[in-house]
Amino acid sequence: MPDKIQIASVTSEGQPQKGQKHRSSGNFSTEGVPGGFSKFYWEITGTKEPESIKFNVKRDKSAAIDPVEFENLKDGSITEIKQYRSLYIADPKGSYGGDFIVTVYATN
Repeated sequence: MPDKIQIASVTSEGQPQKGQKHRSSGNFSTEGVPGGFSKFYWEITGTKEPESIKFNVKRDKSAAIDPVEFENLKDGSITEIKQYRSLYIADPKGSYGGDFIVTVYATN
């Protein structure tokens, strides 16, 4: 079995999108994680200083307040697996306004 398998990848703006308070990316899904994996590994690419970026991940709920599912993530963060259809990057800090790419891997 591979050490890690890509689950999702999304481009985030360096600040909330126009007209949004928190959201800085489109939606992505973490559903369909194959069996045998126990953790998520979060990777930031597409920017010169990935180590300076922190962000939250919120779950998109219609007609309700979007809950924070993952908090204070950074490049190399490892979290428990949570499978949701509609997640998005929120409240990015440290990207100096530039876009960046967040990729989620299943790992152990």
